[in-house]
Amino acid sequence: MRVLILYTELAAYTIASLKQFLHDYPDSELLIIHYPINPEAPFVFNELPRSKWFTYDSQKHAEISKLVEDFNPNILLCSGWINKFYIELSKSLTQVKHKVLMLDTPWQGSWKQKIWSLIAKRTMLKSFNYAFVAGDSQALYAKKLGFHSKCIYKGLYVADFDLYQSIGEQKIESKNSVYPKTLISVARYIPQKNLNTLWQAFINANAKLTNKWELHCYGLGQLFEERVEHESIFHHGFVQPSNMKEEIMKAGVFVLPSVYEPWGVVVHEMSLSALPLVLSNKVGAASLFLDLSNGYSFSPMNQAELQSALEQIMNKSEDELWQMAENSYQNGLKLTQQMWSKSIHQIYNSTACVE
Repeated sequence: MRVLILYTELAAYTIASLKQFLHDYPDSELLIIHYPINPEAPFVFNELPRSKWFTYDSQKHAEISKLVEDFNPNILLCSGWINKFYIELSKSLTQVKHKVLMLDTPWQGSWKQKIWSLIAKRTMLKSFNYAFVAGDSQALYAKKLGFHSKCIYKGLYVADFDLYQSIGEQKIESKNSVYPKTLISVARYIPQKNLNTLWQAFINANAKLTNKWELHCYGLGQLFEERVEHESIFHHGFVQPSNMKEEIMKAGVFVLPSVYEPWGVVVHEMSLSALPLVLSNKVGAASLFLDLSNGYSFSPMNQAELQSALEQIMNKSEDELWQMAENSYQNGLKLTQQMWSKSIHQIYNSTACVE
């Protein structure tokens, strides 16, 4: 199986899923075309076996086309439709019978989405015949775009299971110890992540508890220099996922206040790490990993609502927090990299959506 991957911004969890796929199907090969590494998330990737990598450059379309021609793929995965060259390349590969659009945009019913769905039925399906989506809302969007339900597969984004499951297991094994009074946020310092609302809500909530908790933030971005300085808030910058284990082991609760988060793999990572969750109602992954047993939801622009959620969880007893941690871990087990790998293989062997 020769898999062509037309990707935008690679992340560590993507590589982990590809590694699992290569392990599960030893006859497979990959050609990965990807955008340059984002300086706000400078992941360092280990090489994968049976794989060729090429960094996308708009000046090298001819070179990319030649690479693809020589590779002669028999299945194609494309991350979204933002790159028009990717779309045209997919359309041109008439010999490839399984062309997969990877989609993380949720259906919101906006006029823009309604218009695009009408257009896409005449255009998108000329380039793709399968959709691999993050969750239920994305599956609905794929249907609106014209994909038949039997051609839509869910589970696009999966946490690095080897890394985060081991953290969760260790945390649960230590449940007789003192519960860490530490909130953790892993997010870029950009307007979309709404970190300033979190900082202010935390300062107010923690003051009521005479500053018993700490908030540790991990990430970089355009707003890093505007970060709030406070005795109980710590800014660590970007940390490689492989170096986050010790930090997560010291954490007690994960918070993500995004005003828009199509999915958010970090939610799966922290759920699998046995952390209770406090998530805005704009975080897509909450639909799979958050329920009443392991955390709270809030409106992202309502600071008082977030403060109330923080106060509730910070006032829990240690036994209650440990139970929430176990519930989070169980929720994290709903999605695995083996499932991701199997989905790609099922699409490759499917004839349901092939003309």
